[in-house]
Amino acid sequence: MGNDGGSIPGKAELVRPKKKEVRVESELVAKFRARYCALTKERLRKPIAACRLGYLYNYENVLQQIVDKNIPAEFKHISKLKYIKKLNILENPDQSDDLPFLCPISGQQLNGKSKFLALWSCGCVFSEKGMKDMKIKQKTCPVCEKKYEIGDIVELCPTNEEAELRRAELFKKLESEVQAEPQIKKKVCKEESKKPIVVSNKLQQIQGEAKKTDCNLQTFNLVYNSLFHDKTVLEDNLFVRNVRYGIR
Repeated sequence: MGNDGGSIPGKAELVRPKKKEVRVESELVAKFRARYCALTKERLRKPIAACRLGYLYNYENVLQQIVDKNIPAEFKHISKLKYIKKLNILENPDQSDDLPFLCPISGQQLNGKSKFLALWSCGCVFSEKGMKDMKIKQKTCPVCEKKYEIGDIVELCPTNEEAELRRAELFKKLESEVQAEPQIKKKVCKEESKKPIVVSNKLQQIQGEAKKTDCNLQTFNLVYNSLFHDKTVLEDNLFVRNVRYGIR
């Protein structure tokens, strides 16, 4: 260790750094996400829905739990119907296959590993590979050709790590929306109060007829009184004469 013509080893050479642990999800776990409802753990069956995190659900089950207000705390991001989207997804014609859904463009199976995308604007589902193969330059859905925005793209079947990152971003967004709601309502109410009150033509017609009826009723009362009181002075017109002499 020195004075022998050799080199003195440093700390980096004596202590080997630990390699970073890379978590690789098993194929079985990935398939589970692509085959079963994230909420009920039942086998996925159409109609299928997705949330902003990319989880897949049986639409009818989620709808029922929203109505019953029975959504678990870990799924509070789907506590309202507007937070889920019904999907236009292609079923695998081979019912015996473990993977029930396919990309309508490439025919690739939704296996939980390959990237599949859903568009929030139209609900269409397709693989990322199929979309790239079509080389669409404009932001239009490759299935239904409806326009979409970048924010409409949802990647399906996320890993646990990906889901947690998305969950944090989503909750921030939802919290800001909740805080903004009272201000938006206040602004709408203020604008509504400034609008002039417009009486419809139909309402004006009804009011006119009511006034006319009221006027005729007053005249009728005067005519009726004149039958018993000589001092009652009446205007001589056709309506008065008809009432007095019983002409209809």
